[in-house]
Amino acid sequence: MNSSIWAAISGWELNAELEGLNALNIETTFTALDGKALIYDGPHHSLLLHHYSRLVAANPNNLRHQVQRVYLSILCHDATELTGALLDLYLTLEQRGNALRRRLLQQGAALLSEDDLSIFDEVLSSGDNTRLLQLSKQASVLCNGNYSLH
Repeated sequence: MNSSIWAAISGWELNAELEGLNALNIETTFTALDGKALIYDGPHHSLLLHHYSRLVAANPNNLRHQVQRVYLSILCHDATELTGALLDLYLTLEQRGNALRRRLLQQGAALLSEDDLSIFDEVLSSGDNTRLLQLSKQASVLCNGNYSLH
């Protein structure tokens, strides 16, 4: 074969590419996106957590992705990511979905600091989202530290 395309790819080690880390990342992402479960049960939690953070940033109104991101944060035992995921979920839902917000908060309560937990509880009780501004916005993909409630 003498085509320019064949010449360009002839030096690639295709087997190495198909068995490498990039292939694993792509396979993990497709497997998770194809699944119907809210909770991922595979071995690549942190990879998917990053992916779902990007999905929430791109489409914050997708409740399924928001909930999956919260569960992945819990599975990764990452308190910072959990705070950011819950913060984004609370901001998106505003006054709606109290039962869902309360259940997710209860499931992740062991990872949160007492101060953060009390802020989330107060927001649920009072409906006053301005209290969310006291939380760390480090892992929030919707705030990026510049969120305003006005």
